[in-house]
Amino acid sequence: MGSSPTFEQQYPYEWEYAATHSLEVYNESGETDCYMVAACNLFLIGYSIGQKGEGERALVQQAKVLKLSPEGELLGEMAIGGQETTSTIIKLYCDPTDSKYCLAFGRIMDTTMSYNNLFLAKFDLSLNLSWLKEIELPEGYRDLFGGRSIMDSSGDIVFCSWPFHGNSEWSNMLYVRLSPEGEVLAMGESPFSSSLYNMAQGGLFEFKDGSGDFGQTFVGEPEGYGNPPTFLVRMNRDFTVFDSSNLVRTIRLTETDGIVIADYYSEAFSASLPDGYKFIGSRGVRYDGYNPELWDEVIVAMKLDQNDSIVALSFIPHDNDSVRTLAFCQGLDESSEGSFFLCNGVYDPLAWYGGEIGGLNRFVVTKTDADANIIWRRYYGDGEHVLQPCSVVSTSDGGCLVTGRCWATDLEKAQVFVIKFFRDGSLSVPEIASFIRPYMFYPNPAQNELHLQYSPDVQPKQIELYDLQGRLVRSQSKGLESLNMAGLPAGTYTMRVMLEDGKVFSDKVVKE
Repeated sequence: MGSSPTFEQQYPYEWEYAATHSLEVYNESGETDCYMVAACNLFLIGYSIGQKGEGERALVQQAKVLKLSPEGELLGEMAIGGQETTSTIIKLYCDPTDSKYCLAFGRIMDTTMSYNNLFLAKFDLSLNLSWLKEIELPEGYRDLFGGRSIMDSSGDIVFCSWPFHGNSEWSNMLYVRLSPEGEVLAMGESPFSSSLYNMAQGGLFEFKDGSGDFGQTFVGEPEGYGNPPTFLVRMNRDFTVFDSSNLVRTIRLTETDGIVIADYYSEAFSASLPDGYKFIGSRGVRYDGYNPELWDEVIVAMKLDQNDSIVALSFIPHDNDSVRTLAFCQGLDESSEGSFFLCNGVYDPLAWYGGEIGGLNRFVVTKTDADANIIWRRYYGDGEHVLQPCSVVSTSDGGCLVTGRCWATDLEKAQVFVIKFFRDGSLSVPEIASFIRPYMFYPNPAQNELHLQYSPDVQPKQIELYDLQGRLVRSQSKGLESLNMAGLPAGTYTMRVMLEDGKVFSDKVVKE
């Protein structure tokens, strides 16, 4: 399979909130020529001119495009923007008119923050900038917050954002369609207001029925605290016709601990299937219906029929006491074999808010089929870094590329990481593979019992537990979904998990 971009190849930046997006570029033979990775300041994507203070100026922070070989070698980088501007890249695209060029779509503002324009830049595969065109929107639409972007089947770029109108708390969504040359072809505003917190979080997509229509899921204006309606909005290419349907927001599930209610779509990524069905990956909360205070965050994959009813659903296995987020730019992608990749971060709340780095800081890559069945899961965490995936895109070999930011107690600023997963979830670089697990275990530290959840594509064979002197203190070949730690002295142990295929993994676990 060849090697892959690795976490060991880090790219330091001054930006504390680095955001990333990746693009696979093909050569004339249809093989992977290189990967382009955009890096910019995540905070500036959500920055509003209306937030600036009196006399405040923006820092000059230019977005960068990094070029990587198929093996992950850094071949060069290019800054986009002027000497007195701040720029962010929302999405990278291959130029539909010439495969030897790429397009960078984003936002740009000057240091006085007197304007906040869109821009489209064209550059060749050697990172030579051909042109950069600023796109000035009409008065009232220059102060934008958030944003999503896709390229449709005709090669046009479709963008949506939340315009900030004075002190208004709620606003309708703005949609813009651009040509590959940066010409505004259509612009419209939806009649459905969206909350600021969830602005443009729903995945923008093109319907695959030949209509040329676009769709998006988003959470609308709340009817009450924590209970906003969720919509699947369909619009035509000129954004003159909008139709919305109120999606199923809650599902009652029967579990051993009683009735559970799941709220979805607070962040959602959507795609259209050829048969008229839709696929959605979403982040929400799940809680005991009799005690709403006992809730935890969940990631879910679901399939909807033509009536927007859920016909298939899978939960990404979770652990308690964690903060979960979907990848920011592009949460899932359809691969060549009709599967989807969904990537989410799992964080210790203390580390998420700047505390100590603990065992829960990792990300999870899940591959599902179009019926929301989980094919495999991979957990990445090296114990030294907090990893925040920003985007996941499918690659031509049936795998995916995950990019994002990471930070650690010994790092002054965030760094950018790039990791390649192959079709079967494997990695060819030994240094990276040693941090990948096809299972999750929690809690750690544990008291009397350690729980394990395995990827569907692996079968556990045996679990062994060793003390610091290397003595075997526990061994199980049955009931491998949990490890009995009752009666063991407090301290650190080594857990060895053996799979049926012969692979063996070792992890440190702590007994309280």
